[in-house]
Amino acid sequence: MSDWIKACVRLGGIVLAVAFVFVGCSKPPEAAPEPRRALYRGYGFWFQDLASRFQKAVNPPGQPPRYELIRLPDFDPLASVFYQELAVTLSSVYPMTALSFGARASEMLQPMDVAVSNTAWVEEFARNGWLAAFDENVVGPMLREAGVEPIRAVGPGDDPKAPRIYGVPIARAADLLFYRKSYFNNASEARQAWTSLFQSKGQAPKSRIPLPPSIAADGQEFFRFFLPLVWSLEPDWPRQSGGTVAAETPAARQVLDALGRLVQLETWPSAATRMDFLVDLKRQLRRFANDPAAAQTDAIQPSAWLFSTWAQRNLITPWGPPLSLDDIGVMPLSVSTNAAAPGFSLLGGKCVICSRQLASDDPGATAAREVVQELVRYLLSKEGQRTIFFDQFEIPARRGLLQSLTEQDVASLFGARREWCSYETYLAEVRAGSRRIDDRSLQFGRQTLAILREIEAIMNNPARLTVRPNPLSISRSSLLDGFLHKAFAPKPLMPGMELPGLPEAAAVVETGGASAKGSLTGLQVLWEAEQRFMVPRASAPDAAKASSP
Repeated sequence: MSDWIKACVRLGGIVLAVAFVFVGCSKPPEAAPEPRRALYRGYGFWFQDLASRFQKAVNPPGQPPRYELIRLPDFDPLASVFYQELAVTLSSVYPMTALSFGARASEMLQPMDVAVSNTAWVEEFARNGWLAAFDENVVGPMLREAGVEPIRAVGPGDDPKAPRIYGVPIARAADLLFYRKSYFNNASEARQAWTSLFQSKGQAPKSRIPLPPSIAADGQEFFRFFLPLVWSLEPDWPRQSGGTVAAETPAARQVLDALGRLVQLETWPSAATRMDFLVDLKRQLRRFANDPAAAQTDAIQPSAWLFSTWAQRNLITPWGPPLSLDDIGVMPLSVSTNAAAPGFSLLGGKCVICSRQLASDDPGATAAREVVQELVRYLLSKEGQRTIFFDQFEIPARRGLLQSLTEQDVASLFGARREWCSYETYLAEVRAGSRRIDDRSLQFGRQTLAILREIEAIMNNPARLTVRPNPLSISRSSLLDGFLHKAFAPKPLMPGMELPGLPEAAAVVETGGASAKGSLTGLQVLWEAEQRFMVPRASAPDAAKASSP
């Protein structure tokens, strides 16, 4: 064998030996670490979109995800009674509840780790032991940096002198009156016309043009409007003493009689009749958006005033408002003849809550707490608050965020919708000079920012608006809402159309000899009978418990 061949053989052996060494020493690739996960359910597509944006923001691109929000099944809202009660209760726009809610709320909340709730109910949830408190040392600095005041409450076992954080606000809201400026010469005349509706039937309100006599109202959360109007005349209603509650008072009677004359509801606002409700909502919005001249020709008569918990999002939509926002005025809710007296509003908005299962020591709860901390950090950040604003035109909870937005920012959102592209892409092209915002979107941006800043200014001025927590429990709020809807029903209920979730309440009114149509005594009967119905009920099985995330 030649020296050259021998050299090749030796070299080949060395290469082969080295290869064996590498093969023997190599280890299989390590599996990517499991991401931290938290479970949430409900709140429709709004929270689903927000969860996607959160995960995109906190997980580095091209790397295994560190944090995940897992959506538990929502069920079919048109078919599942369980989903209706869950969505209805936790939604900030839909808190009509069945009388059995109090006995089942814990069961509804526990399958999830985190949810977005109506701010108004956080204290009651915490008081009943359904929530886990946030860690003040972790969440406190985030809240202080954003200038956001948390929702504090006293839960079971808490020190009554040291309320803990049970809710982190991410959006603010107040109940206000929307009116058409075109009917009036100025805001003072509009307020005088509004308050005169609640004085005497024969007193004609002042107006620049003939004033339609009705109030457009979508019928959702009607108690949110009734309470502030009564409070403007009687701040301590309902009077409570020794375990009894007095509902029949002159102020409440005055407001109820006026609303009975002025509000016509088309359908029951329940999840079970959601499609009918949306048709009614469209009719009410059209009533408000109609031109005053249409009163002579249109079957749907115009209205100068609008009650709606959805008003802000119906009048300011990503596709453009139904009428010029320059013609929309905003007033605090009040029927007091004292122009200097502030109006009232129930505490409102959206906040993050955690179910009590998050307080356990099992590994899943430990991981979920870390996800929730990152979720709160994101939702309070400038990026997260901008996302909430552009998704729903909510009033941001973060201090100064709304004031930092420009007309161009908001106009870009309308322009992106018209061009069917993402807002981020559209705004980047506008800033780069490769795209021009159309004039219509610029108009929408200017009007939208102006009216939202007006709403925020009212909310921030205690001389104009007093924001109060709800003195009524969830069940009593529900009973008041049911009473009001029966009182304002446009026609007698057909068989099978009883108020969803409150058939017993309607029966109590009738058998008690007090018709809810115009009798606050009927409401008193309902409140007194409340405890008789707060018992567990048979319900649809919770499919989420049998499903893996």
